[in-house]
Parts: sequence; C-alpha cells; structure tokens
Amino acid sequence: MIQVENILIEHLVTEKATAALSNQNQYTFRVAKNTNQIAIRQAIESRFGVKVHSVQTLNVKPKAKRDRMRRGQSGLKPGYKKAIVRLQAGDTIDIA
Repeated sequence: MIQVENILIEHLVTEKATAALSNQNQYTFRVAKNTNQIAIRQAIESRFGVKVHSVQTLNVKPKAKRDRMRRGQSGLKPGYKKAIVRLQAGDTIDIA
C-alpha cells in the first residue's frame, strides 16, 4: 500500500488544465503509477480538505525524443499517470 503523502506528485499547469479549472472546477495532478481512483480521492480530500465529485485517470505514454547533446541519438521522455479531479460545487484548492 502506498503512503498518502506519496500519491500526489505535482499539480500540472497546462493550457488545457487551466481551461478545465476555470470552466469545470477540475484540477489535474501527476500521481504515482500504482495508485487507483479511490486512493487518489482519499489523498485529495485529506490533504486539501475538500469534497471530490469524481476522479478520472489516464496513463500518459512515453514520447520519443531526439537528444542534440548526444549527437541526435533518440531516447524517451518518461511516461506518467495523470489524474483529473472534479470537486463539488463551491470547493476550491489553493495551489501556491
């Protein structure tokens, strides 16, 4: 069982995540790969003191990249697990 402190890795700030935050009260997090939706829900509710409406998860696949420092050798950017969390109406998370 993974510790609650180790479930949430970081808050993702992208253009799509910012639009979802302002329009639909959805927050996007990078989470540990071996967590499930129930553990993510409990971690969000305990850490931020809010009520979670729903959790959606997806695995972001590794991307192939060319490295100019190694004379064009190809490599991979690591993949990760992403969680999109929708909160109850009226709840917000202060990400600072």
